[in-house]
Amino acid sequence: NSDNTDACVSIDTTGDGSVDTYCRTAVCGDGLIRNGVETCDDEGETATCDSDCTAVSCGDGVTNATAGEECDSAGEVTSECNSDCTAASCGDGVVNTTAGEECDNGAANNDATADACRTDCQLASCGDGAIDDGETCDDGNGNRCWCGNC
Repeated sequence: NSDNTDACVSIDTTGDGSVDTYCRTAVCGDGLIRNGVETCDDEGETATCDSDCTAVSCGDGVTNATAGEECDSAGEVTSECNSDCTAASCGDGVVNTTAGEECDNGAANNDATADACRTDCQLASCGDGAIDDGETCDDGNGNRCWCGNC
C-alpha cells in the first residue's frame, strides 16, 4: 500500500530509506495525515496542530500551550477560563461574568477615579470610596444608601 493517507501506512522505521513496515495502522502522532480522521499530524502538539491531530482553535476543548492557550473550556466561559482561552483573572482586560466580574479594563481599573471599573472588577458604586457622577460624597463605608448625604 503506497497510500499513506488511509488506515494502512507503509513506513521506514529504521531510517535507511526503505519501507520496512507494511500496512501498519495509522495513528495520531505518526506524522502522516489520515484522510477523514485527522486534519493535521505534526507528531505532537505544535502551534498549528493539537495533540489530538486536529487544527488549533480556541474553543475546541483542547488546551494547546504551544499556540498560546492557557486554557480551553470548549467554548464555554468558566470562572477559570475566558472566551479567548486565557486564564480568567480580574485585571486581565477581559470581562468574565462567570467569575463575578462586572467590568475589567485591565491596567485602567482604579479605585479612586470617578466611574472607573474598580480593581476588584466591580462597577463604580456608592460606598466604594470614590466620588462618582451623581454623588456629592462617598465615605467608602460600603453603605450604598447614603452617598450624597455623607
